[in-house]
Amino acid sequence: MLKWLKPAAVAIQATLGVALGAPWAVPAGAAPANTATQSQTTPRLHEGDLVRLRSGGPVLTVKSVSDNWVICTWFDDYGELQSAAFPIFMIAGPVTLSPDDTNPQTNGTD
Repeated sequence: MLKWLKPAAVAIQATLGVALGAPWAVPAGAAPANTATQSQTTPRLHEGDLVRLRSGGPVLTVKSVSDNWVICTWFDDYGELQSAAFPIFMIAGPVTLSPDDTNPQTNGTD
């Protein structure tokens, strides 16, 4: 059985080598698939704006915007400050928080 597996493994390696080693033709002037910019798809974002990811999640604070990237900070479920950079097409916002969202420490009974 091992004699049969060796030729099959060589054939698979050769096929993958050809497929993975093939040059990928991309025209020099081709634009990337996601060409979202601030001016085309979202309102202009500024430092301090509140945003969310289009996929959901917590409210994020914009730390900086550079080209098509937005650096955001937020507090995770454990109260630790997190920071990450996201492509601008992943960002929805700026958002406006409801009064309930702006003061999460209150439980509605005064």
